[in-house]
Amino acid sequence: AVSSQLVPLRKTSGNIRLAAPSEQLARAMARSVWCLLPLIVNVPVLVTLFARTSSAGLPGVLRYLRGPASPANPERSGVYQSWMRQGMRVFVFDAASLRPVARELFGEKSWWNTYEAWASAPATFPNQTADDPESPGAFFHSALRPALEAHAPRIQFVGSPEDADLVFWNIWDVALCVASGHRPQAWEFQKGRLTTSCKAHFDLLAWLQSTPRWRRNHGRDHVLFADNPYSWESYRTFKKRAGTGRFALPPTVPLVREVMRITRNATLIGIEDRRSRGHRGGSSFVAVPYFANATKYRAPARQERGRLVGLAASSELHAHPTCEVCAELPHGPSELRARIFDDLSAGCAQGECEVYDLSKVISPAQRDNMSFYASVGVNLDEVVHHAIFCPIPRGDSGCTKRFFAAILGGCIPVVLSDVLVLPFASVVDYRGAMLRIPEAQLMSPDFSLIAFLRSQTPQQIATMQGNLEHIAQSITYRARRGVSSSPTPDAMDVLIASLVHLAHHPGASLGVTAAELYRGEIAVEATPVF
Repeated sequence: AVSSQLVPLRKTSGNIRLAAPSEQLARAMARSVWCLLPLIVNVPVLVTLFARTSSAGLPGVLRYLRGPASPANPERSGVYQSWMRQGMRVFVFDAASLRPVARELFGEKSWWNTYEAWASAPATFPNQTADDPESPGAFFHSALRPALEAHAPRIQFVGSPEDADLVFWNIWDVALCVASGHRPQAWEFQKGRLTTSCKAHFDLLAWLQSTPRWRRNHGRDHVLFADNPYSWESYRTFKKRAGTGRFALPPTVPLVREVMRITRNATLIGIEDRRSRGHRGGSSFVAVPYFANATKYRAPARQERGRLVGLAASSELHAHPTCEVCAELPHGPSELRARIFDDLSAGCAQGECEVYDLSKVISPAQRDNMSFYASVGVNLDEVVHHAIFCPIPRGDSGCTKRFFAAILGGCIPVVLSDVLVLPFASVVDYRGAMLRIPEAQLMSPDFSLIAFLRSQTPQQIATMQGNLEHIAQSITYRARRGVSSSPTPDAMDVLIASLVHLAHHPGASLGVTAAELYRGEIAVEATPVF
């Protein structure tokens, strides 16, 4: 309504006079229109938004209206500090402390001396993987004690396992097995991990299970590094199913129940737990990042990037199952990847995307040979460094090294795997630095990946890129000497804090997947309404 009491004043040359009645009415009506203008504009906007996001409901609309991704959460660093303040006492079994045990189990065999030499000077191990393995196992072995020492006095070393809150089994699996005579396959050296461990290591673990300290809590307060517990448990079954030839079952492989006494009781550190939830027993699992050499992959997120999308991946994957939890999902990895390649092939404009289907340029046997890619004109590092967005699909398992290479390379990860594990999710604010699309939404015929990525505004992209640079340190493995001077914890710092938390809160979940973090949210396209 127009109030008769609103009588605007107009200043003339040195005199003040009342405006004419007709002018008063016109001005009042103009003010009313301006007051109503937000409603006039926003009603159709809101109607359109609800129509466009009906499947997302009100939360989807609110995410749309909220605009750019939220900045990195400062409370995450508070979680890290609060965990570290709890402190813990540790005992570490390593090559030196296990020398008497090795003599008892293996006699005076010289191979243990070889392992001790490699363990004390990892650079002398003859089968290093060009400084960029997939597994962080070798780095973990060499960096564990310095990382623990860097957090003294909150972390205290004790002289006996009986006095420790956690007992660490710091054995470098690959080096131990090679020293004892085991012969890994070429791809195992390339990735820096074994499909399953060797007889010598299982003999040592059998001794560990006989100790009073293990029996006190059935090993739940013993910490072992095992990249993928599922492959340890399923190896014997896989070999028997695969038949003869190079897949024949070695006579030294332990029975499954013997392996499970370890993997379903101890606290395990690894890149991924591929076991079904019901097949993990009383074990705890602390997920850690894949090893990605920061010197090789690191690039400023806000550097000039000439492609919207960068992807180099295989559309055809291994036929044999390597991921129990993945088998529970409705879509297979090859099916998901075919959908991604079809979407980008049909939707990308010329020069907008850099996409390689590696199945069309290399054979399956060459997939794990990183040096072969350059020979067919594919530079994996440049694909990451040139792109704004890097799709992260599920592969032979739910997790992939490309996720961590993308973060370090400043390419915004677009997670397309429901079971991709996000290490240290309580401390690292992934939500502000990546996009996530549920597998079911990706497979919907109404969804377009390229349209969704085009809909991200420059402000949203800049915010995510800034957050990428913020979290990169927390997933980086960095060699150290003494106390770190960096205010941002690195991967080993966060791992130690996670183990402190687990020592005080047994059963804490430290392997959150993308689906669990986002709790069923769908991706909402942010196309401008007008």
